[in-house]
Amino acid sequence: METFRRFEKKYLLMAPQYEELMRKIEPYVKPDKFFAADISSIYYDTDRYELIRRSIEKPEYKEKLRIRSYKDADETDMVFVEFKKKLDGIVYKRRTKAICKEVLEDIAHCSFKDEQVGNEIRYALSYYGKLKPKIYIGCTRTSYVARDDENLRITFDRDIRYRTKDLSLRKSRNDKSVTEDTVMELKVKDAMPLWLTKILDECEAYPRGFSKVGTAFLNALKGE
Repeated sequence: METFRRFEKKYLLMAPQYEELMRKIEPYVKPDKFFAADISSIYYDTDRYELIRRSIEKPEYKEKLRIRSYKDADETDMVFVEFKKKLDGIVYKRRTKAICKEVLEDIAHCSFKDEQVGNEIRYALSYYGKLKPKIYIGCTRTSYVARDDENLRITFDRDIRYRTKDLSLRKSRNDKSVTEDTVMELKVKDAMPLWLTKILDECEAYPRGFSKVGTAFLNALKGE
């Protein structure tokens, strides 16, 4: 079982901002042990997309259920099953594993590696009713940690793409772009260090409540 509690802030960076910020943070950060990955996620929702619609409204409390792989996953691969809650800017994430084929076919009755987390997921399923795989989100991620504090993690997501059909944890030629910008996410247990606050100010990078899956959902509604 894996449990995370942390503050998360997202920033949407245009290409010049991204390049400048990378130059400025280089003395302070180093690649983490999961430095480069091609991430595939599938988000679960009701037929009315209640979880995603609520997320778009930016409430104080929201939840999401997804499965994730850090490579193209086959049906027999073990993948992460993640249940995330966000309250007042603090993210709580519970994570376990399951076989890709089982969780895609029937998440309510699949075998979770950690049954405690599995029971929490099943409770959410019973609360919302039937949750189904609804949207694929893929991206290329690079990850860093601060040289003097590995509790500070900075990730950069690029080539962010989505699709709503033929859902699997693999890239597809049918994927569409979510945004051409880079999504930077800061993940900290406490306050940000002064050096980072100064660099963000110099690069005119400000927090923005950007949701990949929410933006993908809105793009799909518009037929983009």
